[in-house]
Amino acid sequence: MEARKAPARVLGLIVTLSVAQAIAHLCTSAMPFQVGSLMDGYRFSATGAGLVGFFQVGALAISMIVFSPMAHRFSPLRVCLCGMSLAAGSNLIIYVVPPSLGLVCMFAALAGTGYGLTLTAAVAAAAGSSQPDRMYAAGNSGALLLIVAMLSVLPLANIHLGKRGTFLAIPILIALGAPLLVGFRGRRAGEVLDVKLKKFSEGTPLLVIWALFSFGTGAMWAFTERVGAGLLLPGPTIGIVLSTSAFAGLVGTGLAALLSDKVNRLVAIGAGLVGGGITCLMFATASGLFSFAAAATLYWVCTMFVYVYLLGTAALLDPTGRLGTLGTGCERLAFAVGAPVGGLFVDFGSYAWVGVMAAVACALIAPLFLARLSGVLRAAGEAKRHSARSAVAPMP
Repeated sequence: MEARKAPARVLGLIVTLSVAQAIAHLCTSAMPFQVGSLMDGYRFSATGAGLVGFFQVGALAISMIVFSPMAHRFSPLRVCLCGMSLAAGSNLIIYVVPPSLGLVCMFAALAGTGYGLTLTAAVAAAAGSSQPDRMYAAGNSGALLLIVAMLSVLPLANIHLGKRGTFLAIPILIALGAPLLVGFRGRRAGEVLDVKLKKFSEGTPLLVIWALFSFGTGAMWAFTERVGAGLLLPGPTIGIVLSTSAFAGLVGTGLAALLSDKVNRLVAIGAGLVGGGITCLMFATASGLFSFAAAATLYWVCTMFVYVYLLGTAALLDPTGRLGTLGTGCERLAFAVGAPVGGLFVDFGSYAWVGVMAAVACALIAPLFLARLSGVLRAAGEAKRHSARSAVAPMP
């Protein structure tokens, strides 16, 4: 009986992870449309719109960083429901508040906190899996399909609900996803006690790589809608490209799941980092619809490929989910910093400047920390083998 229930439980967890991650990633995936709404509907400058993104994504990051030491102690379902409620309510308020940068930033921060709690629940719930790479890959694949549907709605919202329509559509999408969270009723990640890190700080190289990659790709992604507009592409066309290109993320998650036990983990991560840098340069030098769509496609392949590997690496080092939660928080904090920094590069330079800066962070600086991560993984593997030998050793 229990054997028959196991596949159903795994499937339920995958569905729940997909929904929770899709909603949480609206914080960043919907950023191009939010930036467009802020600049058109609120008349904010690029720097002002980037500042709103900084508060929203920064709050997501800080909430995850603060909550990471205790992420494994609470019911993922309750944490997720609280986060989704906070995110939905805050976006609804942003839709109706006056065009005040201070007010919008304040409620964007509350929305980001809600997204952070939602993502914390997803990361912690899957960290204790026996095959974390594949579990995260399956959850991310489902999330991508949902993100495609969600992102296809947002341009229509701005057309039919006014220039602020993005901020009304998001609460509706969150409400539709809430009933699908029943899969969180499984065990908490905290019930897995096999922590392989001797010191929690040994995860620092992984956190630095995570942050640099997110800073670079995030700075460029936040202004992709504006890049398309600068190419004189119609708004609906830009929306279709940015939303449907997310399907390419399935290639990234699929490759990560396929190669997780066949290719050296560090080689795979390094390839993804370089690919992310190339993506940023492609956006910065796009000259028309074809090159813009190609950049968007490669963006999703590389980011989802690297994201699965980083989450899986964190789970291998710390199955309680603390390191994965902290890493995701650092990633989102770097994304938050990237938005206003990208805005400054736009206001005082051009989108090409953003692309070069982003590529340097992803493809040149981040790979420098792979050697240190290699040592941490090697030490963790040796500790695991020693633990296994001790477990099977005969009693004296």
